[in-house]
Amino acid sequence: MQSNTKVFFKYLLISLGVLALDHGTKYLATLLLKGEPPWPRSWDFFYFAYAENYHMAFSISAFNMIWVNILGLVATGLVVFYLWRYATSSALPAWGMALILGGALGNLGERFLTGFRNMAETGTFRGYVVDFISFDWPDWLFFHRWPTFNIADSAVTVGIILFIIYTLFFEGREGDGTLAKNSD
Repeated sequence: MQSNTKVFFKYLLISLGVLALDHGTKYLATLLLKGEPPWPRSWDFFYFAYAENYHMAFSISAFNMIWVNILGLVATGLVVFYLWRYATSSALPAWGMALILGGALGNLGERFLTGFRNMAETGTFRGYVVDFISFDWPDWLFFHRWPTFNIADSAVTVGIILFIIYTLFFEGREGDGTLAKNSD
């Protein structure tokens, strides 16, 4: 079995891949969609549309963003800890943590970059993330339209789902052969 450090860095590369994909798509969305109508224009169910999200996930604004950013930094530290913990024990939670970390770094990094840019221009720290993927789900969960999101949001969501699946169905069963251990 490889050292925990080597396997941990393999998963960090996955996180960095998510981060690069997230920032690349946000850059393209800003370049191609900002100030433009949604694309494709004839579709109602799915389209790409530029949006600046100054709030939490799903545009929830119930909390002061200073606290949200501080909690985001703390949560990112916890994700790194759990990634280290699961890196050599099981692939499913390690993948989950790697996806969550990549998404968290993507959104936190962008929120801080845009916040500092805004502070230099206006004197006020007000960061945002670029969202650009839009679906029209049936009107449920109090949304007329599902909130616009990005690759980082998707990575965090998939990572959480993987971790929940592991926790509910596999945790503690690695020794009986029901879940492959990380060996690469």
